[in-house]
Amino acid sequence: MTQASVIITNIGQLLPMAGSGGAFDVVAHGAVWIEGGRVRYAGPADGLPPEAGGPVVDAGGRLATPGLVDAHTHLLYAGHRAQEVALRARGASYLEMLEAGGGILATVAATAAASDEEVRRATRRRLEEALAAGTTTLELKTGYGLTPEAEWRLLGLAEALKAEGPQRLVLTFLGAHALPASHAGDPARFLAEMAAVHPALVGRADFVDIFLEPGVFEADVAEQYLAHAQQQGLAVKVHVDELQDGGGAAVAARRRAQSADHCAYTSEAGIAALKAAGTVAVLLPGTAGYLHPEHMAPARQFLDQGVPIAIASDGNPGSSPTSCLGTLLPWAAAWLHLTPEEVWAAVTRGGAAAVGRGDVGTLAPGAWGDVVLWDTDDYRVPCHRYGTNLVHAVYIGGQGVVPPGR
Repeated sequence: MTQASVIITNIGQLLPMAGSGGAFDVVAHGAVWIEGGRVRYAGPADGLPPEAGGPVVDAGGRLATPGLVDAHTHLLYAGHRAQEVALRARGASYLEMLEAGGGILATVAATAAASDEEVRRATRRRLEEALAAGTTTLELKTGYGLTPEAEWRLLGLAEALKAEGPQRLVLTFLGAHALPASHAGDPARFLAEMAAVHPALVGRADFVDIFLEPGVFEADVAEQYLAHAQQQGLAVKVHVDELQDGGGAAVAARRRAQSADHCAYTSEAGIAALKAAGTVAVLLPGTAGYLHPEHMAPARQFLDQGVPIAIASDGNPGSSPTSCLGTLLPWAAAWLHLTPEEVWAAVTRGGAAAVGRGDVGTLAPGAWGDVVLWDTDDYRVPCHRYGTNLVHAVYIGGQGVVPPGR
């Protein structure tokens, strides 16, 4: 990772995101000092320590925020699924397309047919798109292999991309993304075969995940799979309640998962369970808007009950075909009925909590110096104006990685 020193001055509004809970501070006329890649100071410009040194960047009165943390993506794949637009228009459901060999299974076939270099190149392009829209830390899942060997291949490609940088990648093993035709009717056997990989994931994957959904992997077998991963010392995240309430939130809570993701149909009892467990609810408005816009995750209920939330892109080839969390901020505000303050918290420190990273998503002293400058002087504008990438420049560890005005 880059470890540079820089002073960013003449910031119109600065969002340090250094508080906890609902705390939200807006610093007018701010400055950020990064030394050796870490934040030394973020606050009013007239409070900049006299010993601050390094190259000086004039922000031109722009908004400055921490780099965005996208806590849920499926960007590691080849091919596309543009053909699904017409199928969806005719009323085909997600599970119907999956049963017909489309959906995830179509991407599995395309990824298998592509070379390692083709998959890596396509994924790198998506990571660059995400970076240009302000994402500096990103969770990258496997999941388009569906055999132990193919998932192992994808994990290796993810590790190579992580080593390339400049983004900070969190790697999640999602071998249990769907049930392949070879194991139709026997999810327990499939999960047993995938679980055999778990011991070798230690030190390589940050999390193990599973798509817990009625008709895919039911709660009982999913919980056994997650328990096995934890017995190996692996942390877990869980896809839950995307298409209906399948009891996934309760499983995530019992397993003390780092996060429960989707949560579009999570019940009041599920919300209470997540609260008691301290599990982060990762909400994916782009996916819900694409699949069932009439039914969004109950974001207000999560917040009112004290459940920490993150907002992520769910970037994937079918149900959320985007790489750019930054461009989803207006939809998160509108569809989830969140204030700009709540949206910013969910895509910075909330995302960091969902991937277990306390050193990103904030400009508190000691955190990594990941900063985004936006072409506005008002933090509400990126949560209001859609269809335009407002990112002016991006810094990771104090190093400029998206040039000003790109």
